Amino acid sequence: MNSNKNTRKKKPLMPRNDNKPLINQKDKTKAYTLDTLNKIAANEILENTCNPISNNDLDNEVTSDTNTNVKQDGFNQIPELKEESQISEQSKMSSLSNRYQLNSKNYVQELHKALIKECNHNLLDYTSLNATLDFESLTNVTSRTLKAIQDQKIFSVLGYFPTISLEMNNRGWVEKRDPYRPPTNYSHYLKSAPYMVNWIESPPLLSSINENEAIIERLKSAQSWSILKDKRSDFIFVTRKRLINWSNLSELTSVSQMTRHVFCTKTGLAQCLELYKNSVTNLMFPRCHYIRSEADSDAFIEDYITTALVSTLKIIVKGIENNKKMFSSNGNIPYNFIDFVKRCVSKFLNKHITGNTTKNLWAYNCQKEVWNEFMIHYTKLIIDNNARFDHEYIYELELDVYAKCKYLLENVKKYCPQHYIDGITNTWIIKPSSNCSGHGIMLSRDLHTIKRKITEAGFLRNNYILQKYIERPLLVYTCKIDLRQWFLVTNMSPVVVWMYKEGYVRFCANSFSMQNMHESIHLSNVRLQMKYRKFRNPQVPDECMWDYRELKDYLRKIGQEYVWDELIFPGMGESIYAVLKAATDTSFYRDKTFQLFGADFLITENFIPYLIEINSIPGLNPSTSIIANLVPMLLSDIVKGI
Repeated sequence: MNSNKNTRKKKPLMPRNDNKPLINQKDKTKAYTLDTLNKIAANEILENTCNPISNNDLDNEVTSDTNTNVKQDGFNQIPELKEESQISEQSKMSSLSNRYQLNSKNYVQELHKALIKECNHNLLDYTSLNATLDFESLTNVTSRTLKAIQDQKIFSVLGYFPTISLEMNNRGWVEKRDPYRPPTNYSHYLKSAPYMVNWIESPPLLSSINENEAIIERLKSAQSWSILKDKRSDFIFVTRKRLINWSNLSELTSVSQMTRHVFCTKTGLAQCLELYKNSVTNLMFPRCHYIRSEADSDAFIEDYITTALVSTLKIIVKGIENNKKMFSSNGNIPYNFIDFVKRCVSKFLNKHITGNTTKNLWAYNCQKEVWNEFMIHYTKLIIDNNARFDHEYIYELELDVYAKCKYLLENVKKYCPQHYIDGITNTWIIKPSSNCSGHGIMLSRDLHTIKRKITEAGFLRNNYILQKYIERPLLVYTCKIDLRQWFLVTNMSPVVVWMYKEGYVRFCANSFSMQNMHESIHLSNVRLQMKYRKFRNPQVPDECMWDYRELKDYLRKIGQEYVWDELIFPGMGESIYAVLKAATDTSFYRDKTFQLFGADFLITENFIPYLIEINSIPGLNPSTSIIANLVPMLLSDIVKGI
């Protein structure tokens, strides 16, 4: 974190203006980061965060109770926000060089060495060594533990998060740790290969503690446990909800898990946003269909056909604009195909202009032969570079076709707000609702393939989400990327969320193409892309990953230095806040809870971030050197911020 001497005097808080722009246009590098612990009113928190997290209803919610999120005990203090633009460039670079001690070449060995050392220390049988604490140490530990009980500073960590334990201990808290229940399986990791460190819950500490010091720490912990084993914890850090015994949890205990949130499953997020699609205006989320009934299936088919029709207009208009030969006397697509598309798009426009609520616009089930023929010709347009309309070339005819298709395309954009991301191939991503890490995901542009995937023995399977694939992503060195953005939710009524300033960028290993559906091109999941690192595009980084700093450096090199602060980071904040707002009716919030989440965003080629999904367990295991470097910083800052 940065010292206070590097900051200017904090600007006074001003009343929120509903028309306030997303960022300060005069300060193109404004950003915020967590700093020192200071109690401030909830309305100050929300006002300070209004740049990355914007909402027009914010004032109405906060003014009713300005102290909603101010905690009364010493632990639950609110972090102050500081402008990152006020930090000198030299100080920033110094901080970066100091924190990145691990790299792709050494991180596995360094973490494995640290973990093996910790395993050996914790597997020592100190009782057989007749090791005991001297009287002074025993007195100090006992006194410190009793004081922690009095001050309500007892904490527990469920899982392996040594950074949390270290940071809490440094702040005068005492850990309630059962010496017979280690935080991880030390025996397993002691025998495992070095690469298995990738799977541990969070990075081990790179400490220089020796064996004697480790024994002393274990003796101190055992002494504290003898006093605390029947006491309640005042704070519990855990990333898996199932590890908590909610029925026995005291209402005075703070816990790093919220009791219920629907937006962390693919189906839950889709359903949550479906209810609020007309009111959540700041959300950028690819449209999706949760198929539970025939009505849902019909809605998807209507969307699928509409997208194909609009894509046909795009192909015709773009082809003529690029002087591509679209007409030939021996063409392989009937000329009346164009007239059919124009009539259908006009019908679509008429429905929206008149407000007609007729369902099943295309009557697919009654006209399967018509639509199957349409799909055959449409498919030729997107996969066959030699596809031509069967009509001799006449300049006036081409001009007339162009004008009418262009007119329809411009008008249809008003009612297809996501037309930009649709591209021209009508590709959809089929996601199992319960799987993670990219398992079971399939891309397809073929309607029959999609229908086969979501049906079984003639019945719909309700465990799939159909989401429109973003066909125009931002490419870095010709490869698709996406972003993992961490955020901390500390209240749901009103919504209070902290956007972390660090995160990572995941690369697909191979160059982007809509003609090749291979997973190495389209699915950027870390575990999945591990298989293709050896065969990656040579310009892609070793681990198929950057941190945010490297992405911002790249944007600066291509002349887009402002898009991070003006579009990408604020846009991610807008979408996250919108999801949380949409989820308030379906989420149960318990006081004294907070939670870390990980949101995945895909950036379009015009630098707009689209939310893909939100993870309740945000992947803190050190699967790359970048994650191994960032996670200890993240966990440390969480302790500072709660």
